[in-house]
Amino acid sequence: MDENIFKIRETFIDEGHGCNMWLVRGRHRNLLFDTGFGYVSLRSFLGEDVSRNVVAVSSHSHCDHIGCNHEFECRCIHSAEASVLANPTGANTIYDPYAVPEMIAVPIDPLEVKSHKITPAAPTRLLEGGDVIDLGDRAFEVIHVPGHSPGSIMLYDRRDQILFSGDAVHNGFRGIGRTSWYGADQDQYLASCERIRELPVRTCHGGHFASFDGARYRQIVEEFIAWRWAVTVDAEPSKTSQ
Repeated sequence: MDENIFKIRETFIDEGHGCNMWLVRGRHRNLLFDTGFGYVSLRSFLGEDVSRNVVAVSSHSHCDHIGCNHEFECRCIHSAEASVLANPTGANTIYDPYAVPEMIAVPIDPLEVKSHKITPAAPTRLLEGGDVIDLGDRAFEVIHVPGHSPGSIMLYDRRDQILFSGDAVHNGFRGIGRTSWYGADQDQYLASCERIRELPVRTCHGGHFASFDGARYRQIVEEFIAWRWAVTVDAEPSKTSQ
């Protein structure tokens, strides 16, 4: 996708359900942002030369983003969702009801969707907003953006203005992660979007769908802010009805 940036997808899962996994090759170590559902081995796909030097960072703890975390020695997530990685269940990873047989093409047997379990993989490093993932020749700042989930994060390369946005901002319907799942909060999402609306972004690599430029990033964030404020205003009782 860019210099030493690679997009990895589980191509047997439809685009709306399967996440984008982002590999960034660095001088001293490699960054892996999200690890998919885990139906097949991501470490085997990457190979040992890459995998033994990987810092695996989870954008959040939903099932489509953490499935192969257990394959890597260095596992990072925001502290608000650390307990999910250590003890994943169908409920706290939203595997139920998110994962459905209809999302699967070949080579996975659709029956495996219902029997699949996310392997426990306690994080080895807890992240907070402002922390830095240093690869040696480039660094990524952790930006905490609760709303889609309590511990949702983005990773930002301030030098090159490249953003890995997870599910917080993407190029799908309404441009943001769903707010109806376990742990989601629209008011937190609004506060997060107001905080990141002026972030200088050249390229945004989302957790789903195609990458996009800074203009599209700002459009998505502004549209959600406008929509949320409109919903809030409409929900308030008018003075004449009080």
